[in-house]
Amino acid sequence: MRGVVAAIGLILGLGLVPMLHADEVDGGGQTGRAVRLSSVDGQVQLVQGGQMLADHAIANTPLFEGTQLTTGIDGRAEVQFEDGSVVRIPPSSSLTLSVLRPGGDTEVMLSSGMGYFELQGSSQLSPMRVRFGPGVVTSTGFTIIRVKLDEGPANVAVFSGNAHLEGSGLVVDLHGGESIAVNGGNPSDSSVAESIEPDSWDAWNADRDQALTASETASTDADKNLPQGNNPAWGDLNANGTWYDRGDQGYIWSPYEASNPGWDPYGTGNWMWTPAYGYVWVSGEPWGYMPYQCGAWNYFDAFGWGWAPGSCQTWWAGGGGAGWYFTIGTPPRWYKMPVRPGPPRPRNPNPTLGVRAVGPVPFIPVNRHVTMAGGTPLPPRDRTTTVNIGGTVAAPLRPVETRPVYGHEPEPSTGSRPVYGSRPENGMRPSSPRTPDTGAERGNWPAARPAETPRPSPPPRAPQPSGGPSRPSYGGLGGGGHSSPPPPSHSSPPPAPSGPKK
Repeated sequence: MRGVVAAIGLILGLGLVPMLHADEVDGGGQTGRAVRLSSVDGQVQLVQGGQMLADHAIANTPLFEGTQLTTGIDGRAEVQFEDGSVVRIPPSSSLTLSVLRPGGDTEVMLSSGMGYFELQGSSQLSPMRVRFGPGVVTSTGFTIIRVKLDEGPANVAVFSGNAHLEGSGLVVDLHGGESIAVNGGNPSDSSVAESIEPDSWDAWNADRDQALTASETASTDADKNLPQGNNPAWGDLNANGTWYDRGDQGYIWSPYEASNPGWDPYGTGNWMWTPAYGYVWVSGEPWGYMPYQCGAWNYFDAFGWGWAPGSCQTWWAGGGGAGWYFTIGTPPRWYKMPVRPGPPRPRNPNPTLGVRAVGPVPFIPVNRHVTMAGGTPLPPRDRTTTVNIGGTVAAPLRPVETRPVYGHEPEPSTGSRPVYGSRPENGMRPSSPRTPDTGAERGNWPAARPAETPRPSPPPRAPQPSGGPSRPSYGGLGGGGHSSPPPPSHSSPPPAPSGPKK
C-alpha cells in the first residue's frame, strides 16, 4: 500500500494530476502564470486586487497577474521572467504586472519612481510591453532601458539594443546610447538626445547584472534540457547545489545542505496568502523557487533528498484551477509531510451581531526541525564525488564552458547581458569601487538632474576579487531569505575616469 501511495505522490509531484480541494478558492480569473520576485531589499509592498498581500515582501514569492510592487524609501526589488527578462525598481517606485498571460503575453506598468527593464525581445508576436502613463515601450532583440518618472517629464533611456516608443501622438525608435524626455504637454514635440544622463542607481542595476552573470557561469549540461531554459532561476540551482546524471532516468538536483541528515525541503519558509490560490509556499532557501513550483522531491536511501524537474508545469498552470500538491514524490518513512493552511473563515454574514470578520493571515512562518531515523551520514553534495541514487550510480555534472566574462563587450547576437561602465558616452560609470553619488567624483561626466523627491543613494559597491565576480546572497525579510554582510565603506571616491574603458 505504501508503494501505491508513493507512486501516486510521484505523479502528483511531477505536476501531471493536480489534487483539488473543494474548499479552496476558484482561481479568481487568474491565467495560471506566475513570475519570480527574485531579490528584495528593504520595504517592498505587494498588493493584488486592492488587497495587501505583504507589507514586507520576501524573495522567491510567485507573482501573479495584477500584482503591484511598491518600494519604500529603502526598498529595492527585482522580478525575473521565464524568457530571461528582468525588471528592477529602486526606492520610492511602483510597478504593476498588468498582463501575465500564457504564451508570453506580458505587460508591466511603471506608475511612479524609476524602473530598469532588461527585455529579451525573443517574441516578435507578443513582445513584452513597458507602459508608463500614455507611453508604451517595446524592444527588438535584447534591450536594456531605464524609465524615470520622478524628475518632471518622463525620461526613457536605452543603454543597449533597440526600443520602440509610442503614445499620445509620439512614435520614435531609440537605439543604444540615446534617450528622450517626453514633452508632457505635446509629446510629438519631444526630441531624441544622443546621450544618457547618469543616475546614482545605475550602478546598482549593473551590480545585479553582475550577480546574474556570475550564477550563469556555473551552467551544466542539464541546463540544455530544462524547460524554460532561459529562466534566470536555474542559475541559483547551479550555484547552490549539484546536478547528477542518472542516464535514462534523467537528471537529479540536490542542494549542498541536503548532506545534512536532518535537512527538510520544507523546513524553512512562509505560507503566503493569495486571493486566487489561497496559501502558496515561499521557500526561505536562496535558491528556493523552481523546486517548489514544479517537479518532485524524492528521498533516496544512502543519498538523501534530490529534486527532478519533470516537465515543470506548475500547479497553477491549469488556468484558474484550485489544485495544490506538495512537490514531494517519495518521502522517507519517518518524514512528516508539511501541512498547508486551510482557507480562512468566511466573513460574518450578519455583521450586526458584533462578530468580527476573520480574514487570512498574510504570512505564516515555518521553521521545521525533522529528526531522521538513525541519522545515517549522507554523501557530500559536490561536483567531484560519484554517488548512488536509488540504485543508480550517478556522476556529478561539472560546469560547461562559461559565457563571456563580465567586463567585456558581448557580441550583439549572443543575447548575453551587456557591460555597464564601459561606454562613458552613454552616461554609465566605470566598474570600480565607489561611494554614493555626489557628482564630485565624476570629473567631466554629465551632471545628473536633481530629483523632485530625492531618492536615497545606493550602498557603496564592494570591490570584486580578481578571480571574477562573486554572487551575493538573494536576501529578503522575514523567513524568506538570507542576508549578506554589508559591503565595506570607502573613505574616498575613486579618481575620475580619463577616458572610455577599454
